[in-house]
Amino acid sequence: MKFEETFDFDHSVETVMNMFTDETYFLAKYERMGGRKPELVNCDKKDDHFSITVRHALDASKLSFPEIIQKRIGDRLMLRQTDAWDIPRQSGRIDIDIEKTPVDIKIDMRLTDDSGKARLKLAFDIDAQVPLLGSKIEKAIAGPITQRFKHDMKISNKMAGDYAAS
Repeated sequence: MKFEETFDFDHSVETVMNMFTDETYFLAKYERMGGRKPELVNCDKKDDHFSITVRHALDASKLSFPEIIQKRIGDRLMLRQTDAWDIPRQSGRIDIDIEKTPVDIKIDMRLTDDSGKARLKLAFDIDAQVPLLGSKIEKAIAGPITQRFKHDMKISNKMAGDYAAS
């Protein structure tokens, strides 16, 4: 299932990009979002590229999944998320593996300037590899995932203030 979301920050593209390419931002953000302490799997920053892989838990009961999905995943989701940025192009991709499920989420990102403020455009692609039920699962996951990302962006917007001040 494909869909798009847009988030507007209160800070410049430069400030937001500095945050999105800082390992400490990701670890602090996931801790603020709740759950167990996130595990840094890999982080690589070379010249114009940045990538980070973090494994973290989410409280599935707070994500409002339909009952049929909630029963399959239980109370806790373990995610392995890789964020990768092409810094000069201000574009990137997020790959999310929901462990122990046949669901993959890929999100193309583009950071643009809107009157001096950063705008993040996200193009989601949710793929549930379940015969006959895949599209229903994708639709059921889309709402909770969108709500999670909105929460993520609100926290990120607050955190960007620290990057603007430095």
